[in-house]
Amino acid sequence: MIVCSEEFRLSPLGLTNVRKIMRTLQPIDELKKGPFSLQASVREYRTVEVGIEVDIALDVTDRASKPVWAGLVTLLSRDTKKLNKWQPACGSHEPKEVKTIELNVPWYTGLKCAYASWNYNPHHLFSSITKLLGYKHPTVHSLWMISRCLAEIEKHEGVVAVSAPVSVEVDFKQPLLMPGKAVIKFWETSPKGCTSSRKLYHFRMEESELQIPLLEGDVTGVESSS
Repeated sequence: MIVCSEEFRLSPLGLTNVRKIMRTLQPIDELKKGPFSLQASVREYRTVEVGIEVDIALDVTDRASKPVWAGLVTLLSRDTKKLNKWQPACGSHEPKEVKTIELNVPWYTGLKCAYASWNYNPHHLFSSITKLLGYKHPTVHSLWMISRCLAEIEKHEGVVAVSAPVSVEVDFKQPLLMPGKAVIKFWETSPKGCTSSRKLYHFRMEESELQIPLLEGDVTGVESSS
């Protein structure tokens, strides 16, 4: 509703998700049902090297008006004249103890994601639409990429690693095309001498053959809502 509003300053066509911050402050499961209140607002427009970025904040509260979930989405309206000058950032240094998981991403991944989320964005489904945006094949939804990374962390480290209260911050580097192959890497980043019982993790998804970073993120704990 925001990006399609007449007051929104950018065209919704071609907006790219470049950054996402998500904070789950309370567990949301079958025991905690709604109704919930969702508030969305534009925080800031800013000019960057390859176009204009906009921050959109989303806040969810429960029936007692207590915060349940908070998010910040950064979208980019790209300047096509400067696209060729943009280069993906180099991956960060990896420690010795890194868990690596290989993924096959079949062509129907976009359909499965659309069925689960009801998000039928055409550039995740049809090559003809994706080519208009400069890609040869449909791209995987960014939330699918994040979810797979968090699912692998949960699988190997236990559900407590991603349970509320938790904060997930992700920077998107490049799209993941379908069909394709990817690699998820993650490692613990808890500083030495840290007294917190919660472990912190850094994760990265790369394209398999060229090892191009697709996204990088961090999982950290946050103070629970009182």
